[in-house]
Amino acid sequence: MSDCCSGGIGSEKAYLTFRRQDGSPWIPMFVRDVDPAKCVGCGRCAAVCLGGCYEMVEVEGEKKARVANPGNCMGDCHCHKVCPVDGGAMTCRPMEVG
Repeated sequence: MSDCCSGGIGSEKAYLTFRRQDGSPWIPMFVRDVDPAKCVGCGRCAAVCLGGCYEMVEVEGEKKARVANPGNCMGDCHCHKVCPVDGGAMTCRPMEVG
């Protein structure tokens, strides 16, 4: 299972899967969007994202993260690990294969 999200994974589907160093399975989760109602505007996701997926924008006078380059997501969930919002302000999904 993934480190960052568990919702949306059904056993009837096949997903892109890798193995950790200890041999356990890992399903990378790729960012889709950021919920502006949850985002606190800290910018941590943008700072740690290796793919440059996020940008900080002004929404109704407040700074918020927005997914600008979802195709650059590496599925490593660094954004979820640093997000101060319980469960993360971003929505991620696994990549279906087959």
